[in-house]
Amino acid sequence: MSNSIIKFRTISLTAIAIALMALIPSCKKSSNDDDNNITPSQNIFSGIYYGTFSKGSFSEADTIVIPTTTSSDIVMNSRTERGSVYSIKATTDGSNFTIPSQSVTVATLGGTYTVTGTGTLSNSNLVIKYIFVTSAGSSSNWTFTGTKQ
Repeated sequence: MSNSIIKFRTISLTAIAIALMALIPSCKKSSNDDDNNITPSQNIFSGIYYGTFSKGSFSEADTIVIPTTTSSDIVMNSRTERGSVYSIKATTDGSNFTIPSQSVTVATLGGTYTVTGTGTLSNSNLVIKYIFVTSAGSSSNWTFTGTKQ
């Protein structure tokens, strides 16, 4: 082979190697990506919380499970000591969330309610302030206070 062909191959291979070295870092995972595209605000809520569901002097044990999600919407699955099982949806914003108006059936409270509220997670302590409204329009304020396990 002539020297010009060898020089051409050497220059071509060097150019290809430089191009590949420039492309490989661009395929690197972004520092803003979290595992499974879950933002930190959703990750902080997912888990199991043991605590109490209370109104005034009445309280009962309650367990809330919040599954991991890929959006700012979370679902809180509640199971109370007396056996009520219900789910409430909320929208997160940092370590806080808002419960938009929704219809929820709670057997131990005797029916279907319109529920709204807010919640806060501080360290591993979750506090949820609910307002339950009956179909007749009377409302009652309930609170869940629990700790993430």
